Amino acid sequence: MDFVKIDNIVIDNFLVVDSSNNPITGLVTGDFTIKLYNPSNTEVSSSITVTVTELGSGLYRSSFTPNVKGNWLLVLYHATYFAEGKSNDYECVDALFDDVQLILGLVQQNFRITSPAYDANHLLTSATIKIYANAINCNADTNPIATYSILATYNSDKEATSYKVVKN
Repeated sequence: MDFVKIDNIVIDNFLVVDSSNNPITGLVTGDFTIKLYNPSNTEVSSSITVTVTELGSGLYRSSFTPNVKGNWLLVLYHATYFAEGKSNDYECVDALFDDVQLILGLVQQNFRITSPAYDANHLLTSATIKIYANAINCNADTNPIATYSILATYNSDKEATSYKVVKN
């Protein structure tokens, strides 16, 4: 199952080959029987457009845009090459998808602290946290998913009295 976002295009790739594993080219959307089921298990390919485009060498791409949250099923049939159908499930979510990425960052996966500031006792008083979708962006410090400000205060015994992280 793939997780996808509501009202965003869903793209999936698939291969079409003959019985000798030779790639089949030249197919168009109309060459396939398309069945798209929404979370209510209603077949909706007549009201939600599913397109199939050829990428080349027998590789094709299907796409559609889910309009409600829940589990979607796309099944593509071709009478000659896969009469049994090729299918995939998609779990359509909204903000939860973004929240999962934020949570991964806040548990320090692809996480960076920058601009630290310290008091006279060398205790961290402020900094910036940035989280990233992947290690490449984290290492390059590019395309952060979110940025947070840290603010910490301490008592005379050098014990933290407050620690706040706020999304910018």
